[in-house]
Amino acid sequence: MAEEKGTKRSIYAALVANALIAISKFVAGFASGSSAMLAEGAHSVADTVNQVFLLISLPLSQRQPDPEHPYGYGQDRFFWSFVVAVGLFIAGAVFSFYEGATKIAGESEGGESFLVAYVVLGAAFAFEGGALVVTVREFLGAAREEDRSFWDHFKRTRNTTMKVPLYEDVAALVGLVIAAAGLFITQLTGNTVFDGIASIGIGVVLSVVAFQLGSDSRALLIGAAAPQEDRQRVHDAIASFEEVNEILRLLTMHLGPNAVLVNAEIHVVDDLNTDQIEELIEHITHTIQEEMPEANQVFIELRPPRQPGPE
Repeated sequence: MAEEKGTKRSIYAALVANALIAISKFVAGFASGSSAMLAEGAHSVADTVNQVFLLISLPLSQRQPDPEHPYGYGQDRFFWSFVVAVGLFIAGAVFSFYEGATKIAGESEGGESFLVAYVVLGAAFAFEGGALVVTVREFLGAAREEDRSFWDHFKRTRNTTMKVPLYEDVAALVGLVIAAAGLFITQLTGNTVFDGIASIGIGVVLSVVAFQLGSDSRALLIGAAAPQEDRQRVHDAIASFEEVNEILRLLTMHLGPNAVLVNAEIHVVDDLNTDQIEELIEHITHTIQEEMPEANQVFIELRPPRQPGPE
């Protein structure tokens, strides 16, 4: 699938960029004594490790179903995205808060090589910007494949693995701007408190991103339904059969980024024989999968009509 290839390209672009940037940020941080630069270095290390986690998740999630996991391993992608969110907070945000607090308390010392820090910040901005361009391009391609706008696809997609590089690249660019501002004000005033404040600001950005990513992944791990638009399409597909009197219940759950379980309980007309019922269920299943190709597990159950409640 094109989206899967795009996901890999986004991850590889982010991995290479973050690994190179992490090294240069730490060099600049130690040379200038900037806590914000060291915080940005920790941020890039966290991002690099996170890309490795995401690469691990791809083959793990594509394993075939087995007796222990009859619906496959697609939710592995959600688990590793959640691990990325936790890692982003612990390795990035916590370190940034610590460095900022240390600098504000006046317990950190460093050199005066501000020029090195500015050069690294500029290079890092260029690399991160390039990685973001790759990620946005792949995301736009996936959105076009689904006939959606960029923002509509961002809100509706369950491919958290593709969203992670987008989150991280945007956070990285914002963090670089904060680090540059903190470094510049520190150079002008000679007061390292501003550098510490910048480091804490980076920690706040990383915390927000980690929380949002973690929330998305958690919702899917505990059994999130398909988006409302997709559920309505499935409902309409079933209701289009004149043999169906009533849809008593329709349940959906994401088994992976592109895998959905659909369970429908329906009441049909009374004059159908066994062969006709089997044929109807087969046609309903086929129609659902035409409307929502990711519905790879479809279960149609027959139920008696709802009984009126007591007056």
